[in-house]
Amino acid sequence: MLKFAIIFIFLSPFLQAQNLDSLVNAKEYRWLYEQIIAEQSRQSLPAESFKSFRVHLLDTYQKFPKPADMVSKNLKSVKNIIGQITYASIIRKWYKYDVAKNSKNELVHNVRIHLKNPTPDDLISFNERLQMAENLWNAGRIQTNFKYSFKFEIVNNPAKAHFSVRIADSTRGPYDTVWGRDWPPNVIAHEVGHMLGLGDEYQTVSGQFDCLRTSMMCTAWSGQHLGHEYYFILRRLF
Repeated sequence: MLKFAIIFIFLSPFLQAQNLDSLVNAKEYRWLYEQIIAEQSRQSLPAESFKSFRVHLLDTYQKFPKPADMVSKNLKSVKNIIGQITYASIIRKWYKYDVAKNSKNELVHNVRIHLKNPTPDDLISFNERLQMAENLWNAGRIQTNFKYSFKFEIVNNPAKAHFSVRIADSTRGPYDTVWGRDWPPNVIAHEVGHMLGLGDEYQTVSGQFDCLRTSMMCTAWSGQHLGHEYYFILRRLF
């Protein structure tokens, strides 16, 4: 009995992800793919662009409005966002953040992170890089008829944080457990993307980049935030 219990525990994340994968048929959302993935990418890199698209369908939040309907009159009252993505292709992991209006009437997507074991230099360095990551997210925003922005901050109190992460000299994550001192701002922007509910577009097991290399969620070290990434976040406001 113990042997079977151990096997079940080992396979449980995989089975959960398989169930999550069955929630949606990517082919049924071809219409959405054609609206949010740039035509040039669809024509020149069809397999890569479809992979970058379909990864983000594997989300426990299963509402995919038409982009044309994502306008201010259809906004709903949202304060706390929480759900699960499929991480590393097989594991369900949480995303969490808050949404609130600021003095500029922007809907601020706020992620608060607690560092478990920081040195004084870590606090300075990560605050700076997190600010750069925030700037990357704000710089790439797609145009809407409502105002929105992103705010990422380090907090001292873990009870007020969405995520608590340990600092290591070098690591690949995961995003909600451990961060590396050697991560540049682009990588931090990618990892916070997971906290905002986006998945990895590349093959996490093999490391193969079978996705849009221009996308931040495909190539963290050199990619940029593309329109489809913002769509999959903003849709939760409707």
